[in-house]
Amino acid sequence: MKKQFVIPAIVVLLALVLASGNAYLINLCVVAAMTTLPAVGLSLLMGYTGQISLGHAAFVGLGAYASALLCKSLGLNPWLAIPLATALSAVAAWCIGWLVFRLRGHHLAMATLAFGIIIHVAMVEWRGLSGGQDGLADVPSLQVLGFDLRSDAAMFCIAWAACLLAIVLAGNLVRSPFGFAMRTVAENEAVAGSIGIASASLKRKVMALGGAYAGFGGALYAHWLGYISPGPFDVGYSVRLLLIVALGGFSGLWSVVFGVFFVVITSEALKPFGRFDVVIYGVLLVFVMVRCPQGLLAGLHQLFDRLSGGARRRAGSDA
Repeated sequence: MKKQFVIPAIVVLLALVLASGNAYLINLCVVAAMTTLPAVGLSLLMGYTGQISLGHAAFVGLGAYASALLCKSLGLNPWLAIPLATALSAVAAWCIGWLVFRLRGHHLAMATLAFGIIIHVAMVEWRGLSGGQDGLADVPSLQVLGFDLRSDAAMFCIAWAACLLAIVLAGNLVRSPFGFAMRTVAENEAVAGSIGIASASLKRKVMALGGAYAGFGGALYAHWLGYISPGPFDVGYSVRLLLIVALGGFSGLWSVVFGVFFVVITSEALKPFGRFDVVIYGVLLVFVMVRCPQGLLAGLHQLFDRLSGGARRRAGSDA
């Protein structure tokens, strides 16, 4: 499908889902939207800048808890708490980037994984702030002129409008000179340095941007459900985000949406397996990385080209 038709196609599909009034589908799409935001940020970091992160769920959790606590403890309006929580996640990501981007390869992967685990443990053990395993209840909902926007239909519109805007902004970024610098750093940091690109600074900026996307998604999630606990922000969620980016292709922002729906739908199918779903996702991730390193969509496209090419050759030989 040509890129100019992607947005209208997605809008039409979402409108059909909303018009159907099917509560289950609408709820599923809201979950997909909440997942798309951090996945787009991770795609910028891993797909376009070539930096691995195995702890991205931590930034989602930071955004969710920060926005909830700002409302519950300081009495802030959610419309003000959400941007503050987003900024906090971005600052946290920048600080983590300053620490971990001195490392490379598997050391970098282990450092980001450790960060994700530390944040999750803090959410569980810092009971006075986070509520521990019990979590935080009665998180205020978004409201406009007194109308409560917690319903799935209202959040469907808000979250997907935010997602489409976030993807368009990210698309403009990767086509800008900054995006060229990101891709150059991903391909060869030595070459990037030789043409005046400050790799370390650039990677921290992209890390902060990815943290902002994740924190924004987490904050929306908290105000939608009205309740948060550490469970959804564990290492398993980081693995799912990584799988989403790998399925869609590391250098395709719109294909992230495909990866999100694939994982969200399979999550529903894997519910009978409980926590073993992380194992299944891990195996699937290894398969994609080995067999389809450019992403599942690219792999399917190559398979289609191969099959159609073979069919054309057979037709030519028959003629």
